[in-house]
Amino acid sequence: MPLDIKKGSELLDRYVISDCLGSGGFGIVWRATDKKAGRDVAIKRMLKQHGDENARLLAEAKKTAALKGHKNIVEVYEVFEHDGEGFLVMEYVDGTTLENIMKRHVREKTWIELDEALDYYKQTLQALVFAHSSGLYHRDIKPANILVSKLGVVKLVDFGIARLMHQPGGKYVGEPGFAWTGTPNFMSPEQANGADLDHQTDIFSVGILGYILLTGRHPFNHPSGIATVFDLIKDPTFECEDIAAQVGKRVPEGFAKALMRMLRKTKSDRCQSLIEPLSELTKEPAQSCPKCGAPNPKTHNFCCQCGSPLRPTQPTLTMVAKDQHLPRNVTAEELTDEGFKLTQNDDWVGAVRKYKEAIAADPKYVRAFSNLGFALNSLGKYDDAIQILTEATALTKEKPVLHRIYDYRGFSKSNLKDYEGAIEDFTKAIGLADHNPRVYHHRAESKALAGKYDEAYSDVLQALRLDPGYPPAIRLKQKLESQGFVKPI
Repeated sequence: MPLDIKKGSELLDRYVISDCLGSGGFGIVWRATDKKAGRDVAIKRMLKQHGDENARLLAEAKKTAALKGHKNIVEVYEVFEHDGEGFLVMEYVDGTTLENIMKRHVREKTWIELDEALDYYKQTLQALVFAHSSGLYHRDIKPANILVSKLGVVKLVDFGIARLMHQPGGKYVGEPGFAWTGTPNFMSPEQANGADLDHQTDIFSVGILGYILLTGRHPFNHPSGIATVFDLIKDPTFECEDIAAQVGKRVPEGFAKALMRMLRKTKSDRCQSLIEPLSELTKEPAQSCPKCGAPNPKTHNFCCQCGSPLRPTQPTLTMVAKDQHLPRNVTAEELTDEGFKLTQNDDWVGAVRKYKEAIAADPKYVRAFSNLGFALNSLGKYDDAIQILTEATALTKEKPVLHRIYDYRGFSKSNLKDYEGAIEDFTKAIGLADHNPRVYHHRAESKALAGKYDEAYSDVLQALRLDPGYPPAIRLKQKLESQGFVKPI
């Protein structure tokens, strides 16, 4: 007998239904209280499909329920079936969709501020990098599937139609027969044309999303209206206008170029990984500190990690060797320098390889460990980063280096929603060096996500005392105040 779900009804003697949150092509979503876990959840009742489609969707939902732990992905707690219907019990997000935010700006004839748009986009890319590194792609990236919490945390939802993309050998594989899953205005060309899909479909779709976030217009929406967006996506001869012409120098040039590569119609011409645009979006470093090896913006005169004076990196022994034909051992320092150079070219996989070679050459060279932890974070491999950075803590007592290690490990834990562990690491980092506004902001964010709003606000204010113009701290301060979490000072 089908379940009669309404306000006040109870599922499995555990979930008490409260409000209907919305409905879509695949189901109806209700808010409920989980009596056992003591938390609010969202329960998605998947609409019955024809034939074996319902069973397939339910089976996929069970697979994607294994995608746990990232703060930018809505977690699926449980999947169950009743009378042939599938139910997903998910993390409840107190906020709204990115689609609703965009629609509000359309009505008000405004658009999302650039810093906020870039922040939303960075978080979306982080979610997808993690999903892809876990062997899943989404296939339906669009503003309606992106939730934004009251604290401004992006949560990618609806991985219930995601597909496993890795074979045992680690190769990306297409998925024949399922190409039409998705939303026409956000489809990749191969998706729109009914071809097999792989991770590249996410890259194209999130490229469309980024273009809209930064410009307020769809890249394949011709102003004449003669051709539909869907037709122009399918047309291999139509290329969208270069985003640089619209945003100018307001976004990093490398990121603007990477975004345009995401929108290439031919898959071989497209970005091969979302690590590239994410790296370009977050790339500040142009010089490394000669003392602790931390990356720093080119304009800085002192290291943002250890406070040491910055000066041009000295040539490595490899560069000054008199006889290049003589065999010699490459040092851990040289290998680490090579790895750092690879990160400047967005080759994070190559950098990881070099850092591991450096550790093999000298298992006590702590800079290789800390750089490897940073690189693994950039690849979305947070568990691996935590392991490496934990090993690094035992290798040194130098405060500047430990400050950096605890900061990186706190970042890993925060992304895996271990907010208490992250707070502990950021506190250790601050105890070693209390002049870094970024670490105060990181701790503030983790405290806010752990519900410690007053403490978070205190850290945000301290970050802004150290750097009054620090954009992430300004945004978090505004969120805490405007959403009523704290009383403005």
